[in-house]
Amino acid sequence: MAAHVTIPAPNTAKVRAALAFCIAARDLFSCQYCGAANVVMQVDHVTPRAHFAASVPARVVNAPTNLVAACLGCNAAKGPQDLAGFARMLVARGVAPAKVAAMQARVTAATVRALP
Repeated sequence: MAAHVTIPAPNTAKVRAALAFCIAARDLFSCQYCGAANVVMQVDHVTPRAHFAASVPARVVNAPTNLVAACLGCNAAKGPQDLAGFARMLVARGVAPAKVAAMQARVTAATVRALP
């Protein structure tokens, strides 16, 4: 008989509007995944909220080091994957490894820049 496993609820911390604007400004209002500018942006959790237990404080989940500006398409395509998983998916779908590596470098660089 299989052991019973309880899966903890995911974190649902929301990003406040003021922080979202600061993230977008830090990232020069461009998608850190594909580089698109002058499009509708969202704030994406590099390590998704679903990867954090509900008990993890919002200040940890929504730390600027875990947030980047993302266009609607990239944010939807990434979904609940972390950066490494998203990169593997892109390579599997035929995106050139060099482009994927550049995307990973862009995201990583954004997460360590200071907020304006």
